[in-house]
Amino acid sequence: MNIIFWKSFKLGELFERSTKLAISMNQKDLNLLEDKDENHTIALISASRNGSGRVGYVDDSIVEKNKVSINKITFDDQWGFTFFQKERFVITGGHNAILEVVNNKLKNILDNNLYAYSFMSLLINKITIKSEIFGYGYKINNKFDREIILLPCIEVNKDDEYIWEENGKYFTLAVEYIKSLMEQAKAYREQKTIKLYEAERAKYEAERAKYEAERAKYEEGYKREKSALVWKGYQLDFLFKTSTEHYLEKSKKNYDISNIKDDMHPIAVCAASKNNNGIVGYISEVDDVPSKKRKGYITKGGFGHFFYQDDWFIKPGGSYGMLDILRVINNQFRNILDNNKYCYLWLAKILTKIFAHMSSYSYSVPFGREIILLPCIEVNKEDEYIWEENGKYYTLAVEYISYLYLTGKINYNQKLIENYSYQY
Repeated sequence: MNIIFWKSFKLGELFERSTKLAISMNQKDLNLLEDKDENHTIALISASRNGSGRVGYVDDSIVEKNKVSINKITFDDQWGFTFFQKERFVITGGHNAILEVVNNKLKNILDNNLYAYSFMSLLINKITIKSEIFGYGYKINNKFDREIILLPCIEVNKDDEYIWEENGKYFTLAVEYIKSLMEQAKAYREQKTIKLYEAERAKYEAERAKYEAERAKYEEGYKREKSALVWKGYQLDFLFKTSTEHYLEKSKKNYDISNIKDDMHPIAVCAASKNNNGIVGYISEVDDVPSKKRKGYITKGGFGHFFYQDDWFIKPGGSYGMLDILRVINNQFRNILDNNKYCYLWLAKILTKIFAHMSSYSYSVPFGREIILLPCIEVNKEDEYIWEENGKYYTLAVEYISYLYLTGKINYNQKLIENYSYQY
């Protein structure tokens, strides 16, 4: 192998941040699907660290074809995440951009060696994410072009396909060396992942067995209620009202917030996050925490993600985005839910399905007028009913819902067991 020279470049010498291909549509208008199908083959890339920034697949028919890209690096200046996109994609602008290669010779090399794009995106991530503070990156807008990146290069002759000239010497990107680095990294990561997976698999199998045992308790009731099931539609503001009664007076900077739950930090801090049940840390029982903490509520995040909080939680004021709690209006309905947390958990899943696709960069998710379908069974007037309609009495099909929710958890863990594969 030729001698490798690690040469420094300013990112602005290699890339130009461009939003020329951003589509002029809000995310909520793109008819997003979580998974690809024959009519949704174009990925939407956002400011997310998960799935290479992919938040779903757009309706192909409503996207301008000249706005669709492939084999390019995307970058967001809010969090600093950089990803190489190997499938067709679009961006909606805002904090998102495409890193266009400014040197045509370098672009030709990268286009013919796509793994080098992945290598470059990983290096840029190391630069930009290092400055992340409390979840937000520093103002990369003004500093991106000045950041320094080191690239492995080899010296070639003037007559060869060179990219850069310096002091009468000619250099190109060491693509074979980069390929070997990527293959080594893949091998090391696979070894580490397999070891981790063996432990994780045992955990998933135990989780699946736990849910299977729990589901067995509801099987007979599920069969009974399924045969008499009535799906009834209710407007959400007939069932719930939103509240911010769990907000602390002060912002997060005024509190000692820990990453882990312990004796000194027993109360969950919730935010508008779609990860970890919306929990971003833990707080002590100080100041107004004891009077503001709540438990046993569904929370509604700003991006349309709902979670059931079975334990004590709060939200600091003026930080972590929007986070409402849902108060159940009907006392009988609340009693039913309070006596079976699986109904709360199921409702949170259904509400997320309704609202997650509505979120946009305006960070506004409506609530109230939407209709939710609930599985109910008809009961006698003397029974514990929730709703009366046209002289008939209905209650929630609790065992049916519990069985459905637990089946979903079993299938989820089974999928984790079966779908192990390595990806860059």
